[in-house]
Amino acid sequence: MGGERKIGRSFCEHVDQAEAQAEIGRLLTDSRFQSPERNRNFLRFIATEFFEGRAEAIKAYAIAVDVFGRPANFDPSVDPIVRIEATRLRAALTQYYDAHGSDTGIRVDLPRGRYVPVFTRMVPNDMPTPAAEATDPDGPDQAANVEESAGRRFWGANKRLALAWLLVGIGLATYVLTIGLDAWKHNALRQKPLVSVVFSGDTDTSEQDVERIRDYLAVAISQFQTVRLASTVDQTVTASLGEWTAPKLVSALRGQRVADDYRIVLKYKGKGNEIFVWWQVTDASTGEVFLSGIEDASLPDAVSLPASQSLANRLARTLVGTRGVINTIETRHDLDAPSLGNGCILRAIAAVDRGDEAGIADARSCLEQTLAITPNDAGAKAELAIVLLAQDPVEVPTDVSDRAYKLAADAVKLAPFSDRSKYALMNSQFRSGQIEAAIETGYAAIALNPNNSDIAARLGLYLFTAGRWEEGTGLAVRSAQMDRNIASDSLLTRALNAYRLGRFEDALALSKQLKMSDDYGAHAVLAAAAGQLGKTDDARWALASLGAGRADFDVAFRKSLRARYFTPELTDLLAIGVLKAVPKKS
Repeated sequence: MGGERKIGRSFCEHVDQAEAQAEIGRLLTDSRFQSPERNRNFLRFIATEFFEGRAEAIKAYAIAVDVFGRPANFDPSVDPIVRIEATRLRAALTQYYDAHGSDTGIRVDLPRGRYVPVFTRMVPNDMPTPAAEATDPDGPDQAANVEESAGRRFWGANKRLALAWLLVGIGLATYVLTIGLDAWKHNALRQKPLVSVVFSGDTDTSEQDVERIRDYLAVAISQFQTVRLASTVDQTVTASLGEWTAPKLVSALRGQRVADDYRIVLKYKGKGNEIFVWWQVTDASTGEVFLSGIEDASLPDAVSLPASQSLANRLARTLVGTRGVINTIETRHDLDAPSLGNGCILRAIAAVDRGDEAGIADARSCLEQTLAITPNDAGAKAELAIVLLAQDPVEVPTDVSDRAYKLAADAVKLAPFSDRSKYALMNSQFRSGQIEAAIETGYAAIALNPNNSDIAARLGLYLFTAGRWEEGTGLAVRSAQMDRNIASDSLLTRALNAYRLGRFEDALALSKQLKMSDDYGAHAVLAAAAGQLGKTDDARWALASLGAGRADFDVAFRKSLRARYFTPELTDLLAIGVLKAVPKKS
């Protein structure tokens, strides 16, 4: 193929192959293009196939096998790796060109529904658009006259419509001026849900036992700070075992009731250590039942506590934890009808959990809008800091990392008792190389909320990679005992520990649970364990994600782990196994 060949109009407009190849090369070496190495390989592969005239052969199977190391029996209907990574690559391209444009004036896109890249020429703002040039080839002046004439025709034909829109605008402005900007902003923001609790005991239960567990539960719920917990305004309103009623300010004192968002009904049964609580979450306004369940005090907990306190902690995690019943309901509602404020925070948590780059980008935009309205929202600041760092550490630009650190520090100042703010600061400190400070902040976060499994899992991983093996593993196990949905950080730490102790089968099994994880360390321990066991087929996709095909892979691999603050000892141990997994050249 000649270097000056024009690429077909069905794929790009007036961009020749040399220009397109130059743009791919420039893009892949631009540090501002925030895409992991495996997706750079993805883009490199589909571009090469396209340039070689094999566009019709770019299918999910070829990408899965040649880029992501999937076996020959790969089935895209079972393993969605290509669709997932294409979505991430598409989001990275859109984010890059929207933010930075193109130094060459060429843009690369990956349209939905296929894996063939599209190259288009970006028209500068001071040039006539292709549409205008096509309308009138005589020149821009004539095109401008045509546009002006069209504008007059449009105005003449649409006077009534324009007048209607003008009246709507006047009405909207009047509303804002009448109601006030605060009300306007309030309508755009979603607050944390308000929750009231109805707690009762059976006939054999003493009032003292119920009050004890109720007090423990109130503390545990308030530590999460994910909901607004209703409290008693006037003790005469309810019986001692009855409802915690919400503070209604002036209206409450006058006996007027304002509906809460959720009502939690709990029934305490049993004696001594043989106790359990039946619970039900309902819509406070309609009475609709969302979910019911039972928590049993006889189940083992992460730490040794009195049975009533252990049970209260478990209830709090189930009901109002970061991924508890109420926040799961709230997240689902906000995904259907996105909002600012707490809705952004919930969508951000869900997107980071899934590793959804498009969702993370959406959450980032939403959080930025929230802070533009409420600049002192500590929750939004903390979550934005977490979102900014929700990608591979070596790919986060310094200015982004610095901003995340400032946001997290501001969040802690605004909300010093917030475990989420401390969690964000811990992440920012570790990413900037302040290992000891991050560990200290992590323990402070655990002190604020011992029931937050995310904090224990992340701090455990930081401790482990820093060489504090037993301490880190202990927190990872504790996190797993607290949460039904085990955090990926907990799995990774336990996989690393099993590998360090020579339990390669356990390490492989644990790391396979992280199969869809974007974490470099997860790929490393899976490949290392597979290499030690001689199961090279299990290591193929992980090796591809690690970039094992490059000539200097050994050096690059060690450098990458050091950049993630893995100790030299742990780095050497992993390198031994990973290099065993790399296919020998014939």
